[in-house]
Amino acid sequence: MTIKELARLASVSVTTVSLVLNDKPSRISEQKKEEIKRLAKEYNYEPNLTARNLVTKKSKTIGLLIPDIENLFFSALAKKVEDELRKNGYSLILVNSDDSYKNDLELIKNLESRGVDGLLLTISNESEAHEREYRKLLSRLTIPYVFVDRTFLNDNDPQVYFDNQLGGYFATEYLINEDYQRIGCLSAPSSMNGQFRYKGYLKALETFKIPFDDSLVYEGDFRYQSGYEAGDFYKDKYVDAIFASNDLMAYGLIKRLKELGIDVPKDIKVVGYDNLAFSSMLGIDLPSVEQNISDLGSSAVKLLMQLIKQKQTKIKIVLEPVFKR
Repeated sequence: MTIKELARLASVSVTTVSLVLNDKPSRISEQKKEEIKRLAKEYNYEPNLTARNLVTKKSKTIGLLIPDIENLFFSALAKKVEDELRKNGYSLILVNSDDSYKNDLELIKNLESRGVDGLLLTISNESEAHEREYRKLLSRLTIPYVFVDRTFLNDNDPQVYFDNQLGGYFATEYLINEDYQRIGCLSAPSSMNGQFRYKGYLKALETFKIPFDDSLVYEGDFRYQSGYEAGDFYKDKYVDAIFASNDLMAYGLIKRLKELGIDVPKDIKVVGYDNLAFSSMLGIDLPSVEQNISDLGSSAVKLLMQLIKQKQTKIKIVLEPVFKR
C-alpha cells in the first residue's frame, strides 16, 4: 500500500493523506480524517521512511558509539538508550570501537555519512591521549553530539557522566567505616574514569588519616582477566580489603582469590563499582558503587533531543553515584 493508493481510496490528495497521518494542522473534516486513518489501518499502510527523510532531511536515527559491547555496563546502557530513543520516534545504530581511538574516529565519520541526526559518544580509554585529533573531527561535524559516561571534561562539551571521584570515595569510606585499615585498590589508570575513582580512594584515605601504601595498588584495565591476575598479586600482600574499580575486575579477583584458598569476604573484603545485576544473578556478595544506567541513558537522550531541536539547555550534567551494600 502506497500513499498514492491510499489517497485514491480516500478520494483525496496525497498531501491531504500526509497531513492527516502526521497530525498536522489542516481544514480537513473530522469525518474525512477518521476515514483516512481507518483505511491506513485496514490496509496496514506504513510510510516510506526513505521518502520522508528526503523531504524532512531527517533520518530519525541516532548513532551510539560504545567501547566494549561485552562489558555488561555498556550493553545495559545501549538497551536503555534504544528504549528512550524509541519513545522519541528514533531508531538506533550501535557501533563498537573495541576501546580503540582509531576505531572511534572512523566510526564517528561512518555514522555521520549514514545521515544520523545526532551522536551519543562513549569514547575509548585511549581518547585522552589523542584529544587534539578528536577536536579536529568534532569541529567538522554538522550534527549535535553528547559525550556519555566518558568525556574530556571540557565545560563546553555536551556531556552526561557520573562523579567518579565521589564514587571511589564512597567505596573506600564504606570499607574504612567497617574497620578495615589495609585497603588495596585494583585501579584502571588507562581510563579517565579509573583515574578519578583512584583519586576518590586516595581522598578517603587522607580524610580518615589512613597511611597510603602504594604497594597495595594493582593496575588493571577494567576487564575480567586483569582482575583475575590481580588475585596472584594480592595473595602475598597483607590486605584485609580491596576496592576494585569496576565489578568485572572484582569478579575476576574474587574467583582467583577463592582458587588460592582465600575466603572472600572473611579473609579479604572486596567492593566493586557499577553494581551490575550480574552479582545478584550469580549470588556474588559484592557491595558496589551504583551508577544508575537508567538515569545516565535517559539524561543523555534528553540532552541530545534538546540539541537536535536547537533548544537552549544546560549541556553539562553530572550525576551522583550511590553506594549499595
